[in-house]
Parts: sequence; C-alpha cells; structure tokens
Amino acid sequence: MKHPALLLPLMTAALLASCGTAPLSAPEAQGSGASLQALGNDSSMKLAEASGRIGAWADGRIGAWATGRIGAWATGLNTSTAPGGTPNTFSENAAAWNLIRLTEAQALAPNLGRNVVVAVVDTGVDLNHPALTGHLTDPATWYDALSQDTNPSDEPTATSGLYGHGTAVAGLIVQVAPEARIMPVRALNADGEGTVASLAAGIDWAVEHGAQIINVSATSDKDNDLTKAIARAADRGVYVTLAAGNAGDDKVAFPARNSTKKNTLGQYAINAGAVNSDATLASWSNYGNALELTAPGVALASAIPGGDYALVSGTSFATPVLSGALALALGEPYKQSYVGQLALQLGATATNINAANSALTQGKSDGDVLGNGLLNAQAFLQKVR
Repeated sequence: MKHPALLLPLMTAALLASCGTAPLSAPEAQGSGASLQALGNDSSMKLAEASGRIGAWADGRIGAWATGRIGAWATGLNTSTAPGGTPNTFSENAAAWNLIRLTEAQALAPNLGRNVVVAVVDTGVDLNHPALTGHLTDPATWYDALSQDTNPSDEPTATSGLYGHGTAVAGLIVQVAPEARIMPVRALNADGEGTVASLAAGIDWAVEHGAQIINVSATSDKDNDLTKAIARAADRGVYVTLAAGNAGDDKVAFPARNSTKKNTLGQYAINAGAVNSDATLASWSNYGNALELTAPGVALASAIPGGDYALVSGTSFATPVLSGALALALGEPYKQSYVGQLALQLGATATNINAANSALTQGKSDGDVLGNGLLNAQAFLQKVR
C-alpha cells in the first residue's frame, strides 16, 4: 500500500458508480423542497456478475437532497476559495474545504489547475451547465463509449428517474481546481449501468486524447480488461482516481483495489474513501488495508443537469476531490523530482485521522483501516512545489 444516513425515505435505483446517491430527481420532481432519495440495501441490487456489469450506486444508505432550481447559477455559486475572490464553490461546502485546507492549497497553486485536462469517465456531463461553461475541453475530445459517438451528454433515464452522476463529479473537480478542463466521456448509462468494456474504452479514449487525470467513480467485479486499461493509462503517465465503494465493508472494491499494486499502475492510480466534515469515516464508505486516502464525500453541493445543484454523497464524490488536488499540482511548475510521483505524495502528505475514528482504528496499525488518512491539499502543494 502507498504510505503515507439514512436521512430520507429509500427507493430502489439501478446500480451505479460506487457513489450511493441519487444526484437528480426526474424533472417533474424538481423545485423548491423537492428531495432526492437514496438507495437502500435492496436485495435485488447486485454488483457486477460474470457478464462484467458494473455496480454503481453500490450498497449503502446515503441521502442526497435537491436545493431547488436556483435560476442564475451565480446565486448558488456564492463562495470563493480561490485567490481573487471569484465565486467558485458553495457555502454548503465550506466545512469540507476547510477540512482539507483547500483555500491555502489554491493560494499555493495560483494557476488553479489551468488547462489541466481531467477526463470524467462516467454517465456523461451536462454540456450546457453554467457551472461548466468555459471548463470543458475541445468537443473533438468528447466521447460516448456507449453510442460510440461524440455526444457525451448526461441523459435522463426512463427507468429510475435519477440521473446526473457525471455532472456532479465534474462540478466538484472545478470547485477544487477552477481552471482545469473537463473531458466528458460517457461510459455508463443514466442509471449508472455499463460494462467493464465500456469503461475500458472510455479510459483508452481519454488517454489517446490528452487526459492528464482520469476520474473513474465506478466499481466493478475484478476484471482483467478494466485493470489493463488503467495500467495502459499509467504507462502513459496519466493519473487515475478511483472510488473505494460504498458497501461499508473493510475491503475496497475493484478496480480501486488495484491502485495498491507495487507497479506503475499503483504509482499513478489512487483510491478514495469518504469522510464527513468532522473527519469521521462515512458509515457506508469502504475501508481496510487497501484504502489509500480519504476525502470529503458527504453532502457536497455540486452541479446537476438543468443548471441546478444538489447535495450529493458517496465515495464517487470523494474521488473528484483527489482529481482536483492533482490538477492543482499539475497546473504548476512543480519539482521535477516528483514527476510521476504526485499520487504517492498525496498519500505521503495526508493527515492521520485515526483519533477521530477510534472505534474503527483501535488496536490496529496505521494504514490497516484508513490508509494514509485524510487529504491535506495544503501540505501536498507545499511539498511538491
């Protein structure tokens, strides 16, 4: 290993990217006071089976809440963490960003990830969302691995009425690294279902079209083809961030478990568990000796389709926080000795949170439960700059 709520009624949803939340209700359910419901431990929900279907929205009793339509995006995006005071985040996220010392990190990285390309291999992205205006890559780099075309829009679903996972992931990346560029790659349908083949194809596309970081907020059964795709990305010097999963187990899900390998894949890939704003591990987050790092992943405000925003929870949303931190570093003239070593340094500069999680860590050695601890973006930037 690299060193270093049940708050709403539950409803059944299709399996999706280790996030465990429902980012968006159907359009008719939007509006002030509308709520987004979480999935429960429904016995009909299965993770990937031999056919290679991936599980997303994995087991875990997690809530997500709509805050209603906000009209002009600027009325919701009302807080600045970046130098200069330009709004780039939500007041709801202040405690989470304080926890990882994001404001201090952004001051150390004044380029704010400028022009660093982060591929979001997911359900697609709302290409017209005001929060993402000016933050997307050239359309020639966009891809839909399901339809095999160049329109990776985050599409509504006719089955569960829940969609917007990829848009929420992208929205968090640009809050952490406001000048980064999002490459939208659709590899999962609106319900968060897909195959390891579609994920692998999305990863390969991102590598070939200039991604420097690839965010994969998805879980699967152990699959050699997906592992090989991540390894190909690593061999090309591309960082890959992965979600630990939301089953509340002491075993990190695949493909995230692969990031602990002592090879090039392990060097460039890193996985994320989710913590609350007090640094306690979310009750549904996976943990254990294959967990590498944790980041805020509970009730984070982010973009959702239609120009709206919502609070979302899951390791799916801790993962883009790591992606954003990597983008901050890649946007700067960081030390040459750390070329190819940035994922390792995220772990090496993390904050130990064992004391805040004594029920889990008591009697255990460091790294056995919570990996390297909590992302400390300031310490990370201080070290690699």
